[in-house]
Amino acid sequence: MSYAPAALVAAAQAKGDRTPADMARRMNVSYLAVYRWAKGKHVPGPAGLAAIERAYGLTPAELMREDAAA
Repeated sequence: MSYAPAALVAAAQAKGDRTPADMARRMNVSYLAVYRWAKGKHVPGPAGLAAIERAYGLTPAELMREDAAA
């Protein structure tokens, strides 16, 4: 399984958050953390996953996707 930042971005846009700054304000986390999550550069840790779930209703399972079989 791997992290799917597109789910986070889609949920944010559905709530009207267009930029990482908008998302950071809604989640009350740093801009840099949200930027990295939205770009897929970092995977949110437990506190970040909790903030995403509170703000956008996305569970950790919804942020992960199955990798294609090699």
